[in-house]
This record gives sequence, structure tokens and C-alpha cells, in this order.
Amino acid sequence: MKTQHTTTQWYSADRMHEMTKTWLSELHFIKDEQLFLEDLISDYSQKISNDDIYIKAQNAATALQRTKRGNHKLITDLTTHENQLSIMVDGIDQLDKEQQYKTNHVEFTKTISQFFYDYKAVKFEIFKLVKDLMKTDKQDPKL
Repeated sequence: MKTQHTTTQWYSADRMHEMTKTWLSELHFIKDEQLFLEDLISDYSQKISNDDIYIKAQNAATALQRTKRGNHKLITDLTTHENQLSIMVDGIDQLDKEQQYKTNHVEFTKTISQFFYDYKAVKFEIFKLVKDLMKTDKQDPKL
């Protein structure tokens, strides 16, 4: 039987700083994008006449709200994390705190990756919904 060894990647303070800045930038962009997607759903929801599509629109709107809350929490948590980076570079040996900071950073890596994956799935569903509504709109311009 083979034993799996999990290795934890430790990043330098500079690398962790750059990663956090990049994540925050992407999350702020997503925040703006979410406003656009809300408007898109709202604009096209008025044209829904099919119950099935209405349910899909409601589910998409609910999922988008969930990603908005998750995005806000991640921005808040990452900003705090970024502000605590001084633990790594202050020249004072605080091994427990430094170790915890690194562990937290690795957890953020996983959390951010999962959030981006989930958000892209929600965005895909919204675009698919709007595309279908646009097709319906073209077929019956009275809507």
C-alpha cells in the first residue's frame, strides 16, 4: 500500500503579498461584474413568460446573491489577511503566528480557487439564461 504524503507549499512574504493583491483585484472586478449581472437578470426577467424560465431566473438570481455575499466576505477576510502580513516581515521571531499566517494563506488559496470555480458556474448559467431569453425576444418581438 502506498502512502500519500501531502506537502504544503510555503510561499515567501513577497509572493503571499502579490497573491493577495491579485486575489483582491479579481474580487473587486467580480464585485462590479456582479452588479452588471444583476441588471442583466433584472432587465430580461420582465420578458419571462415561461414558468420554467422564471424558476431558472430566480435560481440564478439567488445564486448570484450568494456569490455576492461570498465575495464581500472574501474581500473583508483577505484585506485583514493582507494587513497581518507584517507578522512575516517585522524581523521579530513569532514562529507560532508566522506558521498560522502561512497556514491561513494556504487555506485562502483553496477557498479562492473554489469561489472562482463556483462564480464562473453561476455566471455561465446567467449568460445561458439571458441568451435563451434573447432568442425568445427575437422570435416574438412583442415581448
